[in-house]
Amino acid sequence: MKLIKVIWIVAMFVNLSAVIWYILGSTAGFQRGMDLISTLILVYIGIPSLLLVVLSAVLLLKGWSPSSGRGILFILLISACMIFLSPILYKNVNVIGWLVEHVTADNLQVTSDGDYEYKLELINALQKNSYARLYLKNISTAKETRIPLEMPINKIKVLFLGDNRYWVNLESTSKKDIYMLTTTTDFPLPNERFEINVSTGKAIGLK
Repeated sequence: MKLIKVIWIVAMFVNLSAVIWYILGSTAGFQRGMDLISTLILVYIGIPSLLLVVLSAVLLLKGWSPSSGRGILFILLISACMIFLSPILYKNVNVIGWLVEHVTADNLQVTSDGDYEYKLELINALQKNSYARLYLKNISTAKETRIPLEMPINKIKVLFLGDNRYWVNLESTSKKDIYMLTTTTDFPLPNERFEINVSTGKAIGLK
């Protein structure tokens, strides 16, 4: 009987951790809302799992112990259901945009002086923890640099991703290592302007 109770408790904690992990993953640590598929999995797998966990916890806290074969079968059935549902939740956890950055970028371009390849990268777009950065690659040395940009990315509610997307223009200036970055009308936040210093890796917003 003790072994059965141990299996029951282990199954309960495994199932509870699966539900918590699934909710955290599906919402990217509460940085975004759930999509349709994630919501359906939560409704048909997550909620029944949670109900089984609650039922098990209530019975254990009350000190209930089965005194017949039916009671033992009931515990085994609940434990089996919780163990069966847990892998489904773990398998459908999405860590992108939470534990792993989700990068969305426009097409790679070359600066007007031909010295750098560049593109605008949006990290975890359409989430609360989203931000923007400029990717640069020195063509002669192959050195890569990423420069943070202070843009109100959280204002973006919809992002259309076509095959040909050019969100920024990066133009050289008369000053050494200084470039002018401007967002285009293809970008949801047009006419954002920055002075880019490639030697220091810093961007200054311009009004």
